[in-house]
Amino acid sequence: MRGDCKMAHLLIVEDDYDLAEITKINLMHAGYTSDNAYTGNQAEKMLEENRYDCILMDIMLPDNTGDILCSSIRERFSCPVIFISCLDNSSNIVTALNCGGDDYVVKPVNYDILCARIDANIRRFKSQTPDFKDGPLRRFKSLIIDTLRRRVIQNGKEINLSSIEYSLLLYMSERPDTLLLYNDLYNHVWERDSYGDIRTVMVHISNLRKKIDAEHTGIIETVRGAGYIFCDV
Repeated sequence: MRGDCKMAHLLIVEDDYDLAEITKINLMHAGYTSDNAYTGNQAEKMLEENRYDCILMDIMLPDNTGDILCSSIRERFSCPVIFISCLDNSSNIVTALNCGGDDYVVKPVNYDILCARIDANIRRFKSQTPDFKDGPLRRFKSLIIDTLRRRVIQNGKEINLSSIEYSLLLYMSERPDTLLLYNDLYNHVWERDSYGDIRTVMVHISNLRKKIDAEHTGIIETVRGAGYIFCDV
């Protein structure tokens, strides 16, 4: 039984019935409960009827693609989404992350690694840091971060961020005017070593910028070949 995310409830979106059942059994032995959805429509219906701590999603579905389904889910739900796919090329990984995915696992699945990633994503999503000087609100030039409710406000309007985007922004905002290396961001936000793969960080930072800095005012500065600096102070 896993201790840190004990009894987490998962949704497995996988059109291969046998693989979905094998995944469910392995996750049950690891201490999770889970439901299986075999189509995109079934997944959306189950999301409306149940609360899930994390979604595991295949990219290829009989009635939809995982990236389109993820984009639809992101309009209403913010729990972590981990893609599980046999497609391991860069373009598919980037597409999955761009549409709101938090992580990407390539088949065949190592279930110990998958469980570790599920735990890390759930911990990050549920984590709160309300111990700032002015309480749960962090105020910057253009942004207000409400750490208690996990909300980001800009010009009086709430910005809809994925759990990864929020975690990146929060981590950087805690270290303003400081160069944060790609590996540093990966280690602290994804809670594991990047092994030199910085694409995941770059894609999520790009998505974050589109939401909080569409006018390119320099809220997050890029240091080419090194990392990023949070400059909204």
